Amino acid sequence: MSSINRLTIGFFIVAVWIISSSALANEPADAADALPANEQEAINAINQLSSPDGPEMRGNANGGSELTGIMVDRTITMAGKTFYRAFSQRAMDNLIIGNATITINERPDARWGSQVWVMEGNRMYFRTQLSPKINEADRAAGEAVQTVERALIEQQLSAAVSSDKDLGKEELF
Repeated sequence: MSSINRLTIGFFIVAVWIISSSALANEPADAADALPANEQEAINAINQLSSPDGPEMRGNANGGSELTGIMVDRTITMAGKTFYRAFSQRAMDNLIIGNATITINERPDARWGSQVWVMEGNRMYFRTQLSPKINEADRAAGEAVQTVERALIEQQLSAAVSSDKDLGKEELF
């Protein structure tokens, strides 16, 4: 390759670099500067923690998990699934049970039916023996909601009355 060709290619590369640099220099540096003022105000209003549309967002005051009101289904049989479905539908509107993390477990037995129990954390609040009849599962679920609600209220009351800072909430009972 001759030196004239190399010089021409080098000159062409420098010219392209200069043209692209000047084109980039004329673009706005920030995307916010490119928006009209009313659009930028709308974006800023969305990004605020409080606005006329809703209350200010706050962090979790107790420092615990933000996930509450979870129901875990660990049932196996049709009767167990029916119990879980009936329990969750009745407990969905209940404020006490709705804020708890509930697990519904089942241990099926071919001879005696299924053993079903309702737990929160490591505490068992309700246990029953279910036969394979599905209508019995609905009745047992109604009893379970009442029993679990009463137990959760008693637990919350006793925790409010006797708060010992040296013990965790699961160690009080």
